[in-house]
Amino acid sequence: MGIAQKRQSIRRKILKQRENLSPAERTTRSKRIAAHVIEWIQQSKKSVQTCSFKTVMVYLSMKSEVETHELIESLLDQGREIIAPIIDTKSGQLIPKCVQNMEKDLVRHRFGMLEPNTNCPIFPPDQLQLIIVPGIAFDSNGYRLGYGKGFYDRFLPTCPNAVTIGIAFQTQIVENTYPQPWDIPVQHIFTEEGLIPSKGLTRH
Repeated sequence: MGIAQKRQSIRRKILKQRENLSPAERTTRSKRIAAHVIEWIQQSKKSVQTCSFKTVMVYLSMKSEVETHELIESLLDQGREIIAPIIDTKSGQLIPKCVQNMEKDLVRHRFGMLEPNTNCPIFPPDQLQLIIVPGIAFDSNGYRLGYGKGFYDRFLPTCPNAVTIGIAFQTQIVENTYPQPWDIPVQHIFTEEGLIPSKGLTRH
């Protein structure tokens, strides 16, 4: 089996496992993940090597993904500037836009996911301090398997000042994602069990 086939096989297997979690179980586990992330962000203030993460980009969850809406609300309540992505399917790019109110600033994309509306201002990628990244599967080196479109792999190199976090259910952690040369690893991974020590290089 070739690398592409192995990666696609992992996608199918992990997606099925994720979708087999009941909605209640996904919500419970998502809340645990959010709590771990919030605690880590708050503790980062105590370290001279980390910033306080005033600007945080968070994906807007859909389907069986780790739910992020309560996490976003918590970050907004803390006074952090929240950035959410728009997926531009024509250009193949992610466009980061500011979100101040979850009810007023989000609209439903034709593909079903929520995204910032046209009135939300675009945020400069090089000013992002923390990016919370989705994925179908992650390995202990921080490499991720997404949906295969490469949106984040094209976007992350434009954010040189950002720390990157992957969030996933424990069932999404695999031994090897068979990363390709263009794949960009995240620096930290959180599951419902907490922070997974990454073998990859971290800047913070």
